[in-house]
Amino acid sequence: MLAVKQGSVADVGSVWPLWASMVEHHRAVAGEDWPVRTAEAAWAIRREQYVGWLTDGSGTLLLATTDAGLVGYAMLQIQPSGASWDLGPSIGELESLAVVPEARGQGVGHRLMGECRKLLRERGIDHWTVGVVEANEDAVRLYLREGFKPYYRQLLGRV
Repeated sequence: MLAVKQGSVADVGSVWPLWASMVEHHRAVAGEDWPVRTAEAAWAIRREQYVGWLTDGSGTLLLATTDAGLVGYAMLQIQPSGASWDLGPSIGELESLAVVPEARGQGVGHRLMGECRKLLRERGIDHWTVGVVEANEDAVRLYLREGFKPYYRQLLGRV
């Protein structure tokens, strides 16, 4: 049975294997076009961000577990909305969503995103964003199924 609970700073270390798997997936789908940090180097940066967001109250960590243990997580952050768009004073940002390869396609990501939506609604937030590597076609499909639409395109180029 899949359960989702809110995590704390003490739980941040438990998501490391899922983070590492996500970084390696990014390498597989886009690593020929763009440099990807080692999972360890990326984790050092992201772990500090997670702890900061959880400590300052702008972040929420959600952990998805089954009898087999941790199968997925989501990190949701609340940010001020931008100046151009009338999206309310704050928006949500799905900073990370990771599911162990063995559990993909079983509704774990959908469930985590549903819990994120619930938290955002409770805070009176009407909009949220997610960044996704264009080459990560499975993730793009998931986010489109979950109601996200192309909104803002960020381009990356070499100097």
